[in-house]
Amino acid sequence: MCFSASASFIASGALASLGVVSFVSAKKKDKILAAIPIMFSIQQFSEGVQWLYLNSGSSSSTFGYLFLFFAFILWPAYVPIMTFILDKKERKILGWFVFAGISVALYFFTIFMMGPLDIQKVNSCVSYNFNFPFQNFVVLAYLLAIVGSLCISSLNIFRYFGIVVGFLGLVAWLFFQLTFTSVWCFFAAIVSLMFFFYIKYKRKVNILLAKVDKKVLQK
Repeated sequence: MCFSASASFIASGALASLGVVSFVSAKKKDKILAAIPIMFSIQQFSEGVQWLYLNSGSSSSTFGYLFLFFAFILWPAYVPIMTFILDKKERKILGWFVFAGISVALYFFTIFMMGPLDIQKVNSCVSYNFNFPFQNFVVLAYLLAIVGSLCISSLNIFRYFGIVVGFLGLVAWLFFQLTFTSVWCFFAAIVSLMFFFYIKYKRKVNILLAKVDKKVLQK
């Protein structure tokens, strides 16, 4: 598998196009979902520009921090907050995930304000290197905020998105450990297109997911 400027820009363009279409057509309560592919498109665009810098023998801290803003500040807060807003059944427990996500976002915001950032090209991927204390604890809180809030939700679309993103995160960690952030975000960006299809075919998707859930429970 190879990543490049063209891969990032193509992903960005596709996400932006479909994201805008779904955002315009989405009902008011679903716009918070429809905005996800659009935000991923901006994140992938920033990495596409970063690739151009890397290919010329330099790097851009501006676009590096823009990418990391989405990866470590926006997503750990946005995902549990979005789940909390839309899932009224599990709000009591989801409130704890919101707290964890906001705490993680504030933590990384402080780290980025204080520490240096080193950006390199490693095995056809982008590596964002920065130091932060209590790594194991923070990474666990990060994963719980994003994947945990999705999987604990009573809404089928969130649970399946969480399972897929969690699985792809494991794949990224096993095979792209040095460039985990870049690779996992790329995978998540592509998978986020399921929100486009969910909004466009909401009734049919809900029926399909309900059937899948029923088969799983029967087993």
